[in-house]
Amino acid sequence: MPTVYAETIIQAMTPPKYTIKYRLKSKGSIEAGTLGLMIAAVVSLGLIVLAGRSLLGVQAPAPAVTPPAPQGISQSAPTQTIEQVLESVQVYVSSGEFQPAVAILRSAIAKYPGDADLRFALADLFMLTKDFTQAYEQTVAAIEHSQGIDPKAQFTAGTLANTIDQPEMSLVHYQAAMQGDQQNPDYPLYLANIQFKLNKLEEAKASLAIAARLAPDRAKVWATWAKISLRQNKLSLAQQHIQKTRQLEPHVPAWIILEANIQKRSGNPERAIELLSALPQEALDDPESMRLLAESYGMIGRPEEAASRMVDFATLHNDNAQAAFDAAIWLDRAKQRGDAVLWGRRARDLGHKRAQGWLDSLSD
Repeated sequence: MPTVYAETIIQAMTPPKYTIKYRLKSKGSIEAGTLGLMIAAVVSLGLIVLAGRSLLGVQAPAPAVTPPAPQGISQSAPTQTIEQVLESVQVYVSSGEFQPAVAILRSAIAKYPGDADLRFALADLFMLTKDFTQAYEQTVAAIEHSQGIDPKAQFTAGTLANTIDQPEMSLVHYQAAMQGDQQNPDYPLYLANIQFKLNKLEEAKASLAIAARLAPDRAKVWATWAKISLRQNKLSLAQQHIQKTRQLEPHVPAWIILEANIQKRSGNPERAIELLSALPQEALDDPESMRLLAESYGMIGRPEEAASRMVDFATLHNDNAQAAFDAAIWLDRAKQRGDAVLWGRRARDLGHKRAQGWLDSLSD
């Protein structure tokens, strides 16, 4: 499988815990934690292996900084060498010195290029430092040197690929995870979300059917189905799915915002406003949510309220060109031309591509 490079960090859904097994003398397995909203950020509890061996009940001795040189290159490092490498890395990670830790693992991998555990450890370290491109690169390399299909590793790779804006590769990894384990509902659920992102809506629905069979009480399954129905303009189905979602998780802001969007699209802007207005302010601290609220006010003939809310948002986010432009648009609709021009100029100065053309149109 080819290594993929990318620079853009995007949000990924938060998957559950997975396990990476290092070949340690304790025979223990290290539980790795959520690949989060970065990022949702991707943070692995398997890195505790690098930060301290207390999870395994082992007190690490003061190690040498580098592992002893092996007698030639082999595909896999001896267990003792793995321990020495991790103990050396631990010294630096414990003090927040990540570059020497990376250098130690790279040196070990140069001697044992086919050792999957060393590459998984380096991937975990890159996740800790939020270098998700290199984390993905090392995870893929570890998978290539592993025996058989490791669905948990494929799932990790899929989430990392999505995080670095490589949804096509994410699709491949999630499909491989499903092939390796057909009973884990996370795999078809996350595959469905990638298929939704790629606008493969029928494939996404097929994946969701599998996820719903495996985990019928999983709110994210029904929320994803609601998003697909909304995109397909099947509003009655979207309402059914979001109702099911909110029966399972009634207070999750993301589901409330999704329901508000469905209500607005269904011609019920008053209900959308009611839903959005009940949210805490931090849940509305998002351009898309504020735009949804403004559009709902506009639909009931209250552009002044829409303009006021957008101005408040743009003032709070005074370096956001789109927020400034949205404020200008709504101020103009509220017939507050002077303030609209000021915010239009602000958007232009912040680099909004449409702002100058819009300003020029006001004088026509």
